[in-house]
Amino acid sequence: MEEEVRVSPLSPADLEQVVRVHIAAFPDSALTKLGRKVVKLFYEWQMFGVEHLVKLGVWDNSGLAGFCIGGAAGGSMSGFLRKNRFYLMLHVLSHPWLVLNPIIRDRALLALRLLRRVRTVQSTMPGSPEKRCDSLGILVIAVDPHRQGRGFGRTLMDATEAIARQSGFKQMHLTVHPDNVKAIAFYERLGWTKVMNGQQWSGGMRKLLAE
Repeated sequence: MEEEVRVSPLSPADLEQVVRVHIAAFPDSALTKLGRKVVKLFYEWQMFGVEHLVKLGVWDNSGLAGFCIGGAAGGSMSGFLRKNRFYLMLHVLSHPWLVLNPIIRDRALLALRLLRRVRTVQSTMPGSPEKRCDSLGILVIAVDPHRQGRGFGRTLMDATEAIARQSGFKQMHLTVHPDNVKAIAFYERLGWTKVMNGQQWSGGMRKLLAE
């Protein structure tokens, strides 16, 4: 049977498949290390709690092969942390060995800094409207590792770029781990460039969209 590939917006019925793809694609991430329920809470928030412009999935005959979530609004991560902070704290306290994992420890410290920064901004700028950014950010893009190399990642990126252009964005941005050589090469083949911070690079990339 000929393989059918389709791209369409994610729906609530796709949540479990999104969780499955994330865990398979990012087995060593802090989110995955925290467990399936935390991964599900994260994507419940990103898919249904935030007005992201891009919530796309790509399917083949076997189900969801990959997905992409992104938009222009900031605060999606801090919103997730605020909404679930008590559960996350209790989860870590009830699984103390998680604190020994350097990935989780680093992410926990980053989360605390992020929440403190958000509280500071909210206290100094009450009621200030969020400005629309001219860059569409990719929060996460994932492809089932058993389906990699078959063009699903490019299909998602092309569809996301089309949405960005149609919505009037001038560029797109994302962050990738500097050691993820495979992902960096993939983005560079699609026309993305590294955003340097002086002589250093911390993983930021962007793609300018032609008029």
